[in-house]
Amino acid sequence: MALVTTAEVCDANPQLIVSGELRALQPIFEIYGRRPVFSGPIVTLKVFEDNVLVREFLEEKGNGRVLVVDGGGSLRCAILGGNPVVQAQNNGWAGIVVNGCVRDVDEINGCDIGVRALASHPVKANKKGLERNMFQ
Repeated sequence: MALVTTAEVCDANPQLIVSGELRALQPIFEIYGRRPVFSGPIVTLKVFEDNVLVREFLEEKGNGRVLVVDGGGSLRCAILGGNPVVQAQNNGWAGIVVNGCVRDVDEINGCDIGVRALASHPVKANKKGLERNMFQ
């Protein structure tokens, strides 16, 4: 399979960009993990400063999927850390995109998985498991 860049996809599909069917991440995400490029079917999850549901999702077999976590853009704590990323790698997830923060960056950067997040933050998230909003 030939590698096609995101720029090439955008150039070839201007009508999909205009209609909103094709979108690219805003250039605000930092790159973590050993996979600079990743793709797959997307599963979304919405949480806020709580990572219980994120961990539960990553315990499942990923089958090449990408978990997109809407963390509300919070920069007050990390909703993803090294242990869940190692588990995601071992369970076959292709990548994780977090609209929020990660921690344990050195551990994440050693994993063969793609991770995108707004920033790193040393404070861990709550563990209440209050919100659940997912789409596959």
